[in-house]
Amino acid sequence: MMPSDELNKGIHGISLKNKKILLVEDGKLNQFIATQLLESWGCEVMIANNGREALVMLELNFFDCILMDVKMPELDGVEATELIRKFADPSKSSVPIIALTANALISDREKYVKAGMNDCIPKPIEEFKLFAGLVKNILKRDILASDGIIQGLMINETNQPEEKIYDLTMVHSVSGGDTAFIKKMVRLFIETVPQNVAELKQSVETENWDQAAKLAHKLKSTIDSMGIRSIHQEIRSVESNAKQKANLKEVPLLVQKIESAIATCVRQLQAEI
Repeated sequence: MMPSDELNKGIHGISLKNKKILLVEDGKLNQFIATQLLESWGCEVMIANNGREALVMLELNFFDCILMDVKMPELDGVEATELIRKFADPSKSSVPIIALTANALISDREKYVKAGMNDCIPKPIEEFKLFAGLVKNILKRDILASDGIIQGLMINETNQPEEKIYDLTMVHSVSGGDTAFIKKMVRLFIETVPQNVAELKQSVETENWDQAAKLAHKLKSTIDSMGIRSIHQEIRSVESNAKQKANLKEVPLLVQKIESAIATCVRQLQAEI
């Protein structure tokens, strides 16, 4: 999470305090994580569990932005967006809508834009990308022509060289110089670890703490072997908390950080091999 002295003022002096956000998401874990982030920035958050609930809530309230999951029961995000854009009240029909989705390819983005969405943020949600997306879409009318604050945010996000979050020193040390062995290890990581993390997330969401502890223990050695130091302590905390059934409110955010780091690691490894 952002340092405490930045929670209220945001980034570069931009604040989201008192902005009203409608979070349309059917996953309880994702609801919890997004709400924690939004409220830490001073946003007021209301939750709809599907697109149909979102339409009713928008009829009765004003929102500065809608975070819209794409795949939901009852009425999905694309269909809900198309209906919102037909509202008679322009203050409601023009509300910024940001898609939240694991499908963030160019073709998917084009479909979301065609439906009337303003932007797309990939899942798992990364704190900076969510903050920057909200700033860009909520505040752009007021500050787009100012001193390039938003442009600066996006440059910081996308144009700086990305530091590798893994270190294959241990893999190289046990490979004996066998490059085929190294490639096999990397491919196994790419093919299996995201699924293990998904199972961990599911166990936490269903409060199956014994299973969560076992999965975290299994992931711990893999994370250490791949040198992913940014989540070295997080995976241990998940294992310990789940095993002891203590500090359980902290676990979903820890899992979210682990999921994000593994997704980044997989993307970086795929680009390298």
